[in-house]
Amino acid sequence: MTPRKLMFVTTIALSSCVRKPEQFSTPAGRDRSIIFPLSVGEGLVEVEAQKATYDLDGEVMKALMVAANDYIPPGIRNPPCWARHEALTYRFTRREDIIFVYIGENFEYCDRKLRPIHYGAKYAISKDGRILRRVIDGFDEDDHVWSLKTPDGGTVTVVTESADSPDLEDLDKPDSGILKITTDPVNMPDVMVIEPLQDSKPIREGNGIVPGMSMLPFEGSASPVEAEPGVIPFVTMLPPDSGYTWEYRDGGLVAVPRESAPDLDGGTPDAG
Repeated sequence: MTPRKLMFVTTIALSSCVRKPEQFSTPAGRDRSIIFPLSVGEGLVEVEAQKATYDLDGEVMKALMVAANDYIPPGIRNPPCWARHEALTYRFTRREDIIFVYIGENFEYCDRKLRPIHYGAKYAISKDGRILRRVIDGFDEDDHVWSLKTPDGGTVTVVTESADSPDLEDLDKPDSGILKITTDPVNMPDVMVIEPLQDSKPIREGNGIVPGMSMLPFEGSASPVEAEPGVIPFVTMLPPDSGYTWEYRDGGLVAVPRESAPDLDGGTPDAG
């Protein structure tokens, strides 16, 4: 079975597990200036593990109820186990007047063996209960978090709205699409940090190029091969022994034959 056919069959098999965005009927803003926290702050506390007594204010409780009722609307008749509020996990943090709520699905609670392709959501909710921003996994565009190396050997975390890889030169540009720059540690669960490929330029949209996947040039080809439309450089089958690498030349991506490494074994020195 070809990879394309396998992907199609897998998609059909799992389509019943994918959440539909229509269920999220609560009006929600799309304020991209609101950045979800990258750090847990002073720590991540598990309520059951601590077995302590907690005091929760009404605004936070309201935000949790708004998020839970948006993710699974009330009033569903005879809901399956996974469509109940008790089958979800909740995490929240408050930053000034915004409560950030993260909802996941507790697969063990319902003894689910087959997990959906996309699940979970995160919310930025005002203290009066308005959803300022909602990111549904697999449906809404999320921010992109990058780790960039600085000239002094350190690192800086950059949050961008676009999926294009940023450069250090972009940090001082007002129209670069950078939403946040920080040197604080990133330890919030489920935050994926991307490290740009070294010595590569950002690949912009267009020309059918999708960063990360690509076809190999024909065997025996000794000259650069331009990527075909729809080809995805950097992600498809490019095994280490292929003899090719991707380079950005004259405004396009080409597969360039690697130079063979010099033979370090020079044999036995001539003593004479």
